[in-house]
Amino acid sequence: MLPPQALMEAVSANLNWFLQIIGENLTKPQKKFLRDGLLGLRRAGRPVVCRMARRLPDQGTEFLSRLRRLEGHLNGQDDLDGKVKAALPGLWLPLVRDDTAIILDLSDVAKPLAKKMDYLATVRDGRTGQLVNGYWVVEMYASVSRKNPIPILMEPFSQQQPLCPGQNPILIGAVHWVLELTEKRGVLVVDRGGDARVLLEDWIYQGYRFVVRLRADRDLLRFYEGLGGQLTTVSTQREGQWIPVEARRLAEQTPTPHRSWRAVKRRQGRRAILPGRVGEGPAAGLGQDTDHGRGALAGE
Repeated sequence: MLPPQALMEAVSANLNWFLQIIGENLTKPQKKFLRDGLLGLRRAGRPVVCRMARRLPDQGTEFLSRLRRLEGHLNGQDDLDGKVKAALPGLWLPLVRDDTAIILDLSDVAKPLAKKMDYLATVRDGRTGQLVNGYWVVEMYASVSRKNPIPILMEPFSQQQPLCPGQNPILIGAVHWVLELTEKRGVLVVDRGGDARVLLEDWIYQGYRFVVRLRADRDLLRFYEGLGGQLTTVSTQREGQWIPVEARRLAEQTPTPHRSWRAVKRRQGRRAILPGRVGEGPAAGLGQDTDHGRGALAGE
């Protein structure tokens, strides 16, 4: 393990490289504030301004001067946020390919003891599962390597804010912003909570490729040929009918030609290779299904 001083020097070196890329359009005071803020946050371990100011390297200035400088920039009405947000895609956008997983997650910042913070909302604490005061956070990551995903979006919001459109519109807007920048490159991946009808309808309409974890009791519409009715697309017209199928049953009917293996370390230092697969078994059903479309519409 690296000693704390060596680790901090490595973080500072990477921070300089990071600031050179995103700080081209920033003024000199803005660059200094961004560096002090990130470094102070890293050293303090929590976003408390007085602790951040106290943990900054000795710059020949007193603690109160550093504290006033940080607070002045935090309370300022400049265009720092817009400049940084416009520069950040230059870091991760060239790394996104057609098969890159774009991970969408709805997290939270729990503030159970807070009483006077602006626009406190009721959130579910991810650690305890309890409903407490706090803020929701929409997060998006690009999985460009097997180890560490790259954060591409992280924005807190509260349904108590004036003119807040709601949770689903905020999630839809975040996905639109990212996939418009990538020109629909990447595959959207969502865990729990991503199977809401309004989300799936928008992503299907936009033509996004996505993988969403469904509740097992959800119904999906699956197209079966030979049951009457017609399916008309731009290039074909096929006989068949859309039938609602429970998600659990649809997973059992889906072919599973893909296999994977992973090494697992067991007791006494032994390693075992375990096979894995997607789904449960071979396809079975009322008729031949089609590969029409890029997603399925969830029913209530």
